[in-house]
Amino acid sequence: MSSSGKNRVGARPKLPSQPPFSLFENQKEENFESGMAGVSKLLEGRKNIVVITGAGISVSSGIPDFRSKDIGIYETLDMEKLGLSCPEDLFDSHFFQEDPVPFYKFAKSIYFTNCDSNNESAKDRKRHRARPSDSHKLLVLLEQQKRLLRCYTQNIDGLEQEAGVSAKKIVYAHGSLEWATCLACKQKVARSEMEEDVLAGRVARCRSVLPDSTPKTTARPRERSSRKRSNPSQSEESDCIRTRGVTRKARTCNGVLKPGITFFGETLGENVRRALEIDHDKVDALIVIGTSLSVAPISKVIRYLPPDIPRILINRSIVHPPLPEILTDNQDEGDQEDEKDFREEYVFDAYLLGFCDDIIRVLVRSLFCEETNNVIKYKTEGELLSVVTSKKEDAKCDIHLIEDWKDVKIPHNRVFLFPGALAPLKSGNSDDVSTFSYREVAHCDGCSKRIEGIIRKCVSCFDYDLCTTCYPTFHKNHFKGKHVFASEAAAPPFPN
Repeated sequence: MSSSGKNRVGARPKLPSQPPFSLFENQKEENFESGMAGVSKLLEGRKNIVVITGAGISVSSGIPDFRSKDIGIYETLDMEKLGLSCPEDLFDSHFFQEDPVPFYKFAKSIYFTNCDSNNESAKDRKRHRARPSDSHKLLVLLEQQKRLLRCYTQNIDGLEQEAGVSAKKIVYAHGSLEWATCLACKQKVARSEMEEDVLAGRVARCRSVLPDSTPKTTARPRERSSRKRSNPSQSEESDCIRTRGVTRKARTCNGVLKPGITFFGETLGENVRRALEIDHDKVDALIVIGTSLSVAPISKVIRYLPPDIPRILINRSIVHPPLPEILTDNQDEGDQEDEKDFREEYVFDAYLLGFCDDIIRVLVRSLFCEETNNVIKYKTEGELLSVVTSKKEDAKCDIHLIEDWKDVKIPHNRVFLFPGALAPLKSGNSDDVSTFSYREVAHCDGCSKRIEGIIRKCVSCFDYDLCTTCYPTFHKNHFKGKHVFASEAAAPPFPN
């Protein structure tokens, strides 16, 4: 694998406003309305906005996320019926190759969220597919206004493109259900070719026609004749293709079709890395919508992009990207001074917490005003956390209980509470930035093997990792040895 990282010193254009990004011009007038106006102002003049989307953006479309308590896919699986030992087996690469039956028994619920019948016409099947939400329409509006640089989505439902976002603007970090690949012949097929099997709950098979080569004695060259055959179907060669020494008969592949999504245990494609290294010097704002930020590579994007751009989180709960366990770092800090983050005790400049669609409607009204009269149909109530926690504990709060939010550590005047917002204790997430650490499962870009022990990571490139064996050789050839590498602790091996 290769990387397209580059020396970025002085490469980025001057941004419309500089950090730190304040949401209020007058601290004495901190309230929900003026705060939302401040959020909109963060995006004022920004022409290259990167948007990261997760499962939360599609929940209102009828597609459940994976981890939500009581309603997430992993929480509602009938593991005994599907023959699973744990929910993650459903999307495990090795498990699928050994037994694809459990996945296809379950597949209908993610391919057709609103369909109860197995006997549907192609027209009906399309009608029962999930439809884009108002959150997806924000992406369309941003592109129409020529303000969307890229959408990096962790979702596999394809609703970004269904909503009208150009394919060139979308990077599918974990693949998509819109295509599938045969495990036998590697032929890529469209979703439509497997929908009938998905509805029936049976394993989808490849229908590609392949030649079947069987040894044959050398065929004598056929003499040319001007005489026409009375019945060509009776010809010895009418049902096969003959070549010298081989007779090839047509046959159906019948291999298992694997959906075009990245399963656990599979190496991620190069598309995320290539796009991010191009976008690094162009991006001027970041919006994160509906994700736990717990799965690589998206979990690493925020800390890879320049820190001097506005960051806005739209999610039901407070989330932060995890911090890697740095062991040593031979990075020359003087050369990276511009990349240091000015933020302390917070990661995002604005935390908009609640149901994504409700938040998007308010944000879009502020961003696009007259252009969105047909999109925004009603007002959503909200509260600024600093106003909520300033009330007396026995005071009545319109939406949220004061005791649920008073211990939040990030600045309260950066947190906006909408209907559906989950307090840290209720969501199970901590809001303390310092508590988010992890050990990454990484594969070496030199030998392609999973890295154990220590990961040698390129500081300048996104997701370029080397094992300790390959590092001495490969780092010298990587951009002629000009890029700096840091060391991180790798995740421990999977138990046998």
